[in-house]
Amino acid sequence: MAASAVPTAAAGADAYRPLDRLLHRIALGSRAALELSFDLERARFGRAAGALALRPPVFVTALARAGTTVLMQRLEAADRFASLHYADMPFPLAPNTWAGLVARRRRGVARTLRGHGDGLEHDLDSAEAIEEVFWRMQCGPDYLTADGLAAHQPDAPTMAAFGQFMALVCLARARHGQGGRYLSKNNANVLRLPSLAGIPGAVLVHPFRAPLEQAASLLAQHRRACALAQADAFRGHYMRWLGHHEFGAHQQPFLLPGQAPPQGDPDSLVYWLRTWCEVYRHLLDQPASVAARQCFVDYDRLARGEDAVRAALARQLALPNGLPATDLRPPKPHALAQQAVPPADLSAAHTLHQRLQQRAQATVPTA
Repeated sequence: MAASAVPTAAAGADAYRPLDRLLHRIALGSRAALELSFDLERARFGRAAGALALRPPVFVTALARAGTTVLMQRLEAADRFASLHYADMPFPLAPNTWAGLVARRRRGVARTLRGHGDGLEHDLDSAEAIEEVFWRMQCGPDYLTADGLAAHQPDAPTMAAFGQFMALVCLARARHGQGGRYLSKNNANVLRLPSLAGIPGAVLVHPFRAPLEQAASLLAQHRRACALAQADAFRGHYMRWLGHHEFGAHQQPFLLPGQAPPQGDPDSLVYWLRTWCEVYRHLLDQPASVAARQCFVDYDRLARGEDAVRAALARQLALPNGLPATDLRPPKPHALAQQAVPPADLSAAHTLHQRLQQRAQATVPTA
């Protein structure tokens, strides 16, 4: 395993040199390689990870472009959370093994803007949405279909393996003063909410934004990701290996129970507005056992710096030092949000947004 697997420039798909790309293709593109790396990690570090005393995990999951990345980063800074980082690539299922192999060879990596064009920066120590690699390796055939990503219920052995995986990530972060509580941002977790809610003490955090603004951001990112993948095919493969199908060249819709997938052209605003409705309706209509674990967050209010929203979130997640307001800023209005959409779709989205605000407001004490 060569030192070149650690990028020498910015973190992310665009940072990798030819040898790096080959290693990523082998390590992430092969299910056999993923299984081998996880088996080796458990054999070497499973006992130490199993001895950790861990606090209940937090899963940030929603539709993309809802402020999930910023929220995950702020949460990680607020407590002893443990998340997968860019530094764990290209072996995210073996974070302790990989850290030991590259510790002495790791080079400084400049903090730079990520490829979304949204002003957020990252480096090797940035938490990122990499968890879906585990689910793709363990039960990909159960939910990755030709028509989209289907809701599924992982079996008991898979959930036991996921428990081991969370502990291994916590062990890897413990060397840096973190590691007491697993945290992930994974939009595809909307496909397996009951299973995650069954983890003792788990909290499911669902941020949302105003529907037209979030849909416009999704449309813009879809166009951007398609253009980048056309210019460099590795980018598209990289996102697919990580299980990111939200937008771009390998975009696939969620196939959620009782709902038809969004109809129309992904290059249109109404497609993404319908996607917004599908996902948030699914989140709102969960059974009581899941609803008891859900925490809806009005990201528009959070980003405006409303103290009551931050305090309510900190209380629900039992954050001992509260949630810092650092880097929380309202997203700029999107020009694409002004495109015309059918009145029926707009009305449905408005009704759902009101329901989301009511669920979020229920956790925020009145002044």
